[in-house]
Amino acid sequence: MQGNAPTVIVGLTGGVGAGKSLAESLCRSWNIPTADADRWAHDVLDSDPDAIRAVRDEFQRRYSISPLTAEGTVNRAVIAEKAFADREFLRFLEALIHPRVRSRAAAWIEQQRRARLPLAVLVVPLLIESGMAAQVDYVVVIAASAATRTARLAASRGWHKEEISRRMAAQLSDAERRQHADCVVCNEGTRAQFAQALRNALQEAERHERRPPS
Repeated sequence: MQGNAPTVIVGLTGGVGAGKSLAESLCRSWNIPTADADRWAHDVLDSDPDAIRAVRDEFQRRYSISPLTAEGTVNRAVIAEKAFADREFLRFLEALIHPRVRSRAAAWIEQQRRARLPLAVLVVPLLIESGMAAQVDYVVVIAASAATRTARLAASRGWHKEEISRRMAAQLSDAERRQHADCVVCNEGTRAQFAQALRNALQEAERHERRPPS
């Protein structure tokens, strides 16, 4: 329903395996406008010629091989394997991709505000690390223990514990995320419990006043 109150933009984040994809699916099922910053990041690597060229050149300089597929797109699996083992390369990628994603987020947020819907959700795995928390009005952190997240990722993606540990180490801890959160939603129980907790958090966010522009 449209209204006169400004749209509240929720930034939803959490560590790998915490349940962001489930949260996004639930938001969409509730007809809440929802965007996924990861998809924008993937699109940058798939279709931005300048970004593709920069990644190719840096990858070849570092590792003496091309990260491109036969079709000329970036092989994200190869990129991820190197990025989570090489912090300098990861920082290079973040410096390249984050500004482009922030720009897309700004355009999407403006679109939601023009529609004057009560609430919109932006799912960003690196919401805090990328500086995108400054673009939203309310931060929701999805939290789960490292053991729970490890078990989920091993089951759903077939990752080994070493791979999971590397990816977790490249992100903030839940304790660090909590310092930036307006609300923390625990995802340790059933799907129904998580859905109710998330619904409660979004209802609370809807009552939240927009942050003034920075």
